[in-house]
Amino acid sequence: MLDSVQCEFIGKTIKTKRLLLRPIELGDGDAIHEYAGDPSIDMMIYLPKETREDTENFVKFAVDEWAKDEPEDREYVVVLDGKIIGGVNLELCGAENTHEIGWLLNKSYRGFGYATEAALALERFAFLKLGSDALHAHCDSRNKASENVMKKLGMTLIDGTGTRTYEKTGVTSGEYLFQITKEEYKQIKDQIGER
Repeated sequence: MLDSVQCEFIGKTIKTKRLLLRPIELGDGDAIHEYAGDPSIDMMIYLPKETREDTENFVKFAVDEWAKDEPEDREYVVVLDGKIIGGVNLELCGAENTHEIGWLLNKSYRGFGYATEAALALERFAFLKLGSDALHAHCDSRNKASENVMKKLGMTLIDGTGTRTYEKTGVTSGEYLFQITKEEYKQIKDQIGER
C-alpha cells in the first residue's frame, strides 16, 4: 500500500519531512559524481559515469532541460541536511502523457527510506502538478531494492519479460516494468484519506 508522504511544492523545488528535491545546478558535479560515478553500480543502464567529464555533461544537459518552459526531463538532486545524497528524475515518455521515474542514492545513504520518500514526493508532483496519466519505472530483475520502492509507490508489475544488456560488461539480465495510473493513484489516496 502506498505510504502517505507530506510534501510541499515551492517553485521548482519539493520539500518533504527530511529531504529537499531541487533542480540540478552547474555547481553540483562533484556531489553527483560521488554517487553517479560509483564503480560498484552494476544494474543501471547509463551508470556509472566513468569520468568526471561524463558527469559534467549530464549536469549541463539537466541544467539546459530546466531552462525550458516545459522540461521533458526533470532531474533533481536529493538533499539531506544540506548535503546532496542522490538524484531522482521524471522524464516524459514520448508523446504520451506518461512519465518515467527513476532514482539513485549515494550508497552510504541507502536503507534509510530516502529513495522511497523522494520517489513518493515526485510521484505526487507528477500526478497533482503535471497531470500525468501514468507513471512508469524500470529496474533490473535482480534489483530488489528498486522493486520494493516501486511497490511502495503503489505500482504494479505490468511486464516481467523484458531484458537489458549492459554495454560495459556485456551482461544480459531481466528487466521489469512497473506502472501506476492516475486512476489507481487517486483510488489509493482516497483509501488512505489523503487529498
